[in-house]
Amino acid sequence: MCASKSKGSGVETQDVAAASVAVPSRLQDTRIAVIGNVDSGKTTMVGVLTSGKLDDGRGAARSHIFRHEHERATGRTSCASRHIMGFDEKMDPVYLSLTENATTKQKNVAWQKVVDKSNRIISFNDLAGHERYLKTTLAGLTGSFPDYAMVVVGANMGVSHMTLEHITAACAMNIPIFVVVTKVDMCPEKVLCSTLKALIAHLRSAKCGKKKTMLMKKRGRISQVLATDPGLTRFCPIFLCSAVSGQNVDMILSFLSQLRSAKDWDAPAPESKDQRTVFVVGETYTVKGVGTVLAGTVTHGRVTVGQKLCLGPFSDGSHKTLTIRSIQMKRVPVSDAIAGEGCCVSIRFKNAREKVDREHIRRGMVLVDENHVPKPVTRFKAQVSVLHHATTIRVNYEAVLQCGNLSQLVVVEKMSQQQIRGGDVAEITCRFKLHPEFLNIGARLILREGNPRCVGRVMDVVG
Repeated sequence: MCASKSKGSGVETQDVAAASVAVPSRLQDTRIAVIGNVDSGKTTMVGVLTSGKLDDGRGAARSHIFRHEHERATGRTSCASRHIMGFDEKMDPVYLSLTENATTKQKNVAWQKVVDKSNRIISFNDLAGHERYLKTTLAGLTGSFPDYAMVVVGANMGVSHMTLEHITAACAMNIPIFVVVTKVDMCPEKVLCSTLKALIAHLRSAKCGKKKTMLMKKRGRISQVLATDPGLTRFCPIFLCSAVSGQNVDMILSFLSQLRSAKDWDAPAPESKDQRTVFVVGETYTVKGVGTVLAGTVTHGRVTVGQKLCLGPFSDGSHKTLTIRSIQMKRVPVSDAIAGEGCCVSIRFKNAREKVDREHIRRGMVLVDENHVPKPVTRFKAQVSVLHHATTIRVNYEAVLQCGNLSQLVVVEKMSQQQIRGGDVAEITCRFKLHPEFLNIGARLILREGNPRCVGRVMDVVG
């Protein structure tokens, strides 16, 4: 099958088969968002970790990672892309074998082999580093529901402004982080020391929650850190490596093999008949011979083939009933997906005469079961902390809300204080400016004007 270009952050379309098969046992899937400044070596490091082949110093390792020709020409990522590797029962890595110009069918076969041979999966979400694509990076950081963020820093480049922005945003969203300092084989020792000093100073600052940093010089330290802090809520490991010489790449693989997801998902009860189901839409596709396909994450309950769900809210606040035709996870057909799992679903609307174009389905919309259709949210209350702002924030302040996959302009209608500035904490009431959305109480959020301005949490929602 061939597919059209996706609407969303740009993750490559996965073919959705008409039939689905049950998975023998659920693989443990640890999702890692890869962030850092442009030219720091993020995509190259992902290529080395997923393929098991070192780089030649000219970008060979990243050749099968890039999705577009202009990315190969410039050597810079402009959209999010997902890549996997696995670990078998003996904790040995299972690599993804792909060529530079692999077709969709070849990629499906390669992913299938990794899934079949693995006991657990590591999913990398490679995000853009250039400031021009910060919006895409923040959307990928919040919308992919990562378990961890891997911050890649070029040893010879120092700690740039965008690196600090990425780290601060990840910490503000309570995403555990670890750091990979690359290109240490070509970096003078004095420059490396300066980079590490600036990096550690920022990680130990209040903006990052005063992280405890530890240089991973020996494998024994990996077990020590993970035994003390399995979810990396307090510690931030730092690895010094090279994608060309292979220095400490094996140590990173050993670390990844021991990482476990610390998220507490609302998994379905074994015999529950009235289980709430929520699937958050991240992207939409049109696949030839299949129709409309939605990619996203199950955040509550279970999605099964043949299940009737409601999609919304649309611009008018309505929800439309549909049926799940098939499901794919990691390019493999499955019969169901439970909370915490990302997947693609092909859908068929109940009312065939009611045509719904793919352009009408937005990121942040949800699939919910018919018994738990939520009211569309037009206003919400949030507690926010101002990161940095040149002036003061007052009533009628406008910014873009980033909350999970949702991204829309909001207007501040009420504030607990007359004005707030950098470092202040306040309760605010905001109104969506364009159309109603779906929001969960307790969800983490970012208010941005290009760069993030405020971070916080949803306290209450108003229909």
